[in-house]
Amino acid sequence: MNTSGSTGNTLDTSEELHEFACDLALRAGELQLSRYESPGEIREKAPKDLVTEVDLLCEQLMISAIEERYPEDAILSEEHGGEISEKRRTWLLDPVDGTANFSRANPLFCACISVIEAGTVIHAAVAAPRLGDLYHARLGGGAFRDSGGTRSPLRVSGTERLEDAFVGADISFMGAMREDGRRGTDEVFAAAWQLRALGSAGVRGAWIAAGYLDASVGTRNTAWDYAPTVLLVSEAGGKATDLSGKPWTLDSDGLIATNGDPLHQEILEILARS
Repeated sequence: MNTSGSTGNTLDTSEELHEFACDLALRAGELQLSRYESPGEIREKAPKDLVTEVDLLCEQLMISAIEERYPEDAILSEEHGGEISEKRRTWLLDPVDGTANFSRANPLFCACISVIEAGTVIHAAVAAPRLGDLYHARLGGGAFRDSGGTRSPLRVSGTERLEDAFVGADISFMGAMREDGRRGTDEVFAAAWQLRALGSAGVRGAWIAAGYLDASVGTRNTAWDYAPTVLLVSEAGGKATDLSGKPWTLDSDGLIATNGDPLHQEILEILARS
């Protein structure tokens, strides 16, 4: 069994690595469920940006497991920090995505894990334990939902026009978007049929892959939020780019994830003229 980080030119899309990532996300989800109505100490690490005792416990669980199994790999986690390695495989961790929801016993929260190699997202797992779902994808291997003991392939929706689309967004940041001159984002929201603010980037991306949502526009550069969405949506037949339509990278300033063209192109055109 290979327990070291990959250092060659071949991306490690092995089933072994994938199953480890999925199992780890599920274990973090089980911990979340065990503390669902008792998150422990809650504090603000920044205005309106919460962290709970459970965030830290889940993070410790994830980091310890990765360091034991793959000691040569790099880790970047939301609370603990770390780095993205240019030479080694890197794990991106969001121990509790949707912490504000979790702190109020709202069921829309999840554990997010992504594996990056050579700047490419090669594995992603999003466990939403209160919903009973595990969403996961492997580069070139498709995207799936495990729920109730059944594994089902994910496929994006067939919605073609923004006026018919369900669009996901984190609207608590809309004020900041306006200040940054991103009026186009508001125009996208206004042109959509329905707007969904879920409070969890991981769930939002998984739901685009599943066809529950048609698109999402994100303007925060947090790799652990965006990376799972990029792989899940792409492997489910959708499209993920930066705000200008270029391929998303770890340095991108935002993410557009959709079910593909023509909807993706319509959103890009609105952003470009704003």
